[in-house]
Amino acid sequence: MVGDTLGDLSGRLLVQCRLGQAKNAARVASAHGTGLVLTGRTPRQTVEALREHGFTGPILCDANRYSGRRRAPAAVGVRESWIAEQHDLGLVALTDSGYLAPHDWRGLRRILAEAARQPGPTVAMLPLSARWFEHSVDGLAEEIEHHGVPVAVAIEHTKDPFGVRYVTRGLLSLLDVRVPVLLLRSDISALGALAHGAHTAAIGTTARLRRVPPRAGRGAVGFRSLRAFVPPLLSHHPLDEAGRLAPLWHCDCYECAGATLTDLTRTQRPEVSAFRHSLSAQLTLWSSLHATESPVDGWLDHCARALSVHRRLAATQPTWYPPANLHSWIQDPVRGGRAARPSTPPSHAGRG
Repeated sequence: MVGDTLGDLSGRLLVQCRLGQAKNAARVASAHGTGLVLTGRTPRQTVEALREHGFTGPILCDANRYSGRRRAPAAVGVRESWIAEQHDLGLVALTDSGYLAPHDWRGLRRILAEAARQPGPTVAMLPLSARWFEHSVDGLAEEIEHHGVPVAVAIEHTKDPFGVRYVTRGLLSLLDVRVPVLLLRSDISALGALAHGAHTAAIGTTARLRRVPPRAGRGAVGFRSLRAFVPPLLSHHPLDEAGRLAPLWHCDCYECAGATLTDLTRTQRPEVSAFRHSLSAQLTLWSSLHATESPVDGWLDHCARALSVHRRLAATQPTWYPPANLHSWIQDPVRGGRAARPSTPPSHAGRG
């Protein structure tokens, strides 16, 4: 079997979905020439069905052991049987890592060391508390480079980790390591990560798949109204709200083909139309950014324009607040690339 390689993932914006959403997500991913991140503990049947039905895009499998009320800690290590199953399916394997609490250096080293020992293409899954990016990102980068293994980062937060400036700044620093860094379970900030050099990034299909939800408390995980991604705002909003505020907003994504966003509510299955549009619109935006001479400049310009639209709406809508992630990206601009991380040997002193 000719399987996926890490190179197949380079520069791609993937769709991260639950196993039950794979069919609809694969339709959108195929139209944009990209792949999927399947989230669940028993993905084999879904992977095989996708391949049997002609899906050729790369697939990653996220076991999601790090999430939920009974989440596993990083200390449990990784299961070689899980990794072997992914290799048997012809996939690049993601480790089934547990949650990395702040300062869990022992758990981090165990994940990285066990991933580095695997015989096939393997990426160390690092489900991180956002606090790693506040004071520990340099040590985190040193450990990753010391073990020399590609990593996939997912970040815990109640809403959006990139609404916190130190997370955005810390991720940009982490992207300077000399191994591939993937960002999973993200929102529109996945495009910012890709523009700044992430090897791969993934946008989630639900609020819970756009970050790692904390174990205690539900956070912003469910909405009563039908929501969709609104390109001029670079964020998800209720469709009735978007239609009321800007009824003539058109979308040129593959699914909408120039229709207004309110047209999504008039289809036979509005929830499916909104699902496909939201993914397609973000994938379309990344394709346009990726094709430019400077994706970083393009991304920051899009953020600035979206923030301007939000501010105009906030001037007339008392309860309207611009999303914090746009502020984070604009306040930490890195136009034209970043300087490489200095070549210093990793130091393990002082970390337990």
